[in-house]
Amino acid sequence: MRSAIRIADAEGLAAVSMRAVAASNGVAAMALYRHVSGKDELVRAMVDAVVAEHRPADRDSGDWRAVLEHQARHEWALYQRHPWVLAVLASTRPPLGGSVLAMVDRSMTALAGHFDADTSLSVYLLVSGYVQGMALLLTAEDEAFRDSGVGDERWWSSRRDHLVGTAGVRYPWLAEVSAEARLDDWFEFGLQRVLDGIGARL
Repeated sequence: MRSAIRIADAEGLAAVSMRAVAASNGVAAMALYRHVSGKDELVRAMVDAVVAEHRPADRDSGDWRAVLEHQARHEWALYQRHPWVLAVLASTRPPLGGSVLAMVDRSMTALAGHFDADTSLSVYLLVSGYVQGMALLLTAEDEAFRDSGVGDERWWSSRRDHLVGTAGVRYPWLAEVSAEARLDDWFEFGLQRVLDGIGARL
């Protein structure tokens, strides 16, 4: 399983196959079928393993916002470490292994007493959906870097400098925004606004 995760981290989920995982372990592909029935089950196990790396927040703190904030940052970090996970979890039919259910349960437990179960689930999906939407930038950058070898900061800095020179008069804000691509800062700003909105609902 760890070899499958390493392949996905390095080359993307499409590169993971029973044959590739077997080759990385120096065994015949048929040997893997004694452990998993096929790629779908392998991917479910991979997701459960990487989600289990999470250290949960103290859910006895009584602070729903602290728990949801911790959970959101963990999910963001998960997609940074393993960009391929986004395509699996951002689904109406995600794998529901023990680690994934525990991740949802931590938010649901923190919200209990504030909302009913259906509303709590909607709040969880709101926060997780925000994280996943921002994580699209992470996965797109991962693919772009793998294809071009050019990082996001270098790409954005060069494009911004060009745009300031050619379109700066029409769009003066181009000269005012930072030359750095700051995904973590953008993520944090949006996360706080989402949590502010939930607080207002409470």
